Amino acid sequence: MALLTRKRVLLIKEETEYGMDSSPTPAENCLDVRNLKIAGAGDLLERDLMRNTLSTLTPKLGKRWYDISFDCELKGSGTKGTAGKLGDLFEACGFSETVSAGSSVVYKPQSDTFKSVTIYAYDIPDSGENALVRKLLGVRGSLRIVAEAGQICRLEFTGKGKYADPTDDAIPTGMTYETTIPPIVESSVFTLNNVSLIAQSINLDMANTLVDEDDISGAAGIKAFLITGRKPAGTFNPEAVLVATYNFWADWIAATSRALSMVIGTTAGNKITITAPALSIDNLGEGDRNGIITRDIPFHLAQSTGDDEVQFKFE
Repeated sequence: MALLTRKRVLLIKEETEYGMDSSPTPAENCLDVRNLKIAGAGDLLERDLMRNTLSTLTPKLGKRWYDISFDCELKGSGTKGTAGKLGDLFEACGFSETVSAGSSVVYKPQSDTFKSVTIYAYDIPDSGENALVRKLLGVRGSLRIVAEAGQICRLEFTGKGKYADPTDDAIPTGMTYETTIPPIVESSVFTLNNVSLIAQSINLDMANTLVDEDDISGAAGIKAFLITGRKPAGTFNPEAVLVATYNFWADWIAATSRALSMVIGTTAGNKITITAPALSIDNLGEGDRNGIITRDIPFHLAQSTGDDEVQFKFE
């Protein structure tokens, strides 16, 4: 019997109280993912004691947790004003969710009242009645968006969850996955300071700071995983243009903040608009794309009024 990479099921559901199992179900909480990796991680405590020998003692394991990462497709629910299954993931990465029925769902970073999720991960064998199950509670993390011309825009998630011993359980049945087909990154409207630019890719990393809240009373010495900061940044690679078209150098030298906007998709319920009010250029690199000069531009995102460095609007 072998556990197969392709036969894995991931369930994710928002918790009503941090670290309390929200009991996600196959019928309601399946999420399509790729490149799923779950690692048992911990602090190895060396017992470096002095004795009459150079031999070492067996170390002990101190704090322990799960590290988890995966990719998923950036897409809407298919219905305007209805949150998709990515909603719980955005909230576990420090975003607020604002639902306008029949119109839109908006995600913006926030600075308090952070949500968390429970994740069940099933590793299913090629035969047999049971699967290996890992249940991660109190999961929080950070996300990165990667949009490349002609590809499906992907969301890359990394996070931490409380450790619990894996178990063998019945193979899940009745999985219901979101049927929305993700939009391709094509015919996208991409602008900086309202100037249309020709770019092959853009990526945006929220770069949340995720820390352990140590607690001598907590299981494995950890009370919770906290988001204590963020430094959203990214890169894009527009074709080089004349100064008259766009003066990147002036923006860079003056650290001038500019508004970024990108629209992916056109179908109602599956259209995503990404906006950032204050993008500043870190430096101006140079590249070559099929004989065309490009600018490789790393950037940072800052606030306009606060908790608005970036916005994801699904409509």
